[in-house]
Amino acid sequence: MGALIGIFFSSMVIGLSGAMMPGPMLSVAVTEAYKKGFWSGPLLVVGHAIPEFILAVLFTVGLNSVLDNKTVVGVIGVAGGMFLVWIAARIFIDVHQGIALDLTEKREVDWGPVVAGIWVSVSNPGWIIWWATIGAGYILVSLEHGIIGLVFFYTGHILADFLWYSAVSFVVSRGRGRISDRVYHIVLYACGLLVAVFAGYFVVDGVLTLLRA
Repeated sequence: MGALIGIFFSSMVIGLSGAMMPGPMLSVAVTEAYKKGFWSGPLLVVGHAIPEFILAVLFTVGLNSVLDNKTVVGVIGVAGGMFLVWIAARIFIDVHQGIALDLTEKREVDWGPVVAGIWVSVSNPGWIIWWATIGAGYILVSLEHGIIGLVFFYTGHILADFLWYSAVSFVVSRGRGRISDRVYHIVLYACGLLVAVFAGYFVVDGVLTLLRA
């Protein structure tokens, strides 16, 4: 059970570190919250979760056949770890430069929040790269515990998006356009530290797996 909790918690932290960084999904969330209120945030994540679930299933089916290939598993682990290193470094640099969260920036969409969540996900090139590296690495780790491991991974990952975008839509729908920079920086910095720890685990485990290949 401890390993499953670790998968869930680390997946949620890494998901939160990505969700909190400004990008197209945040802009759409702000726009929808201004127009339609609080529930647009959770509904946006429902849309986001649909292609993520499909991609997770496809990766699971494909990766299940390479579990015994230590070279492939090791390469995926190192690649995922290095991508996490990049994410952690980006967080630290942005916090050091005083990144601020702008909850007034809007991005108009012609669809409802669910469809918008699907489109923003599949149209983002970084999305597939994330799944091909970090996501693939997590799926391989999760598969060691069977389906329940995958459930813990996916639940933690999606819960991070639900928590963050629900908070954003709540703040915006209540007429506030700002979250304290200090609080934002503290949470981001904590996420960055944890991501760096998980990155080290992925890289070390990947290297050790390659040495055993």
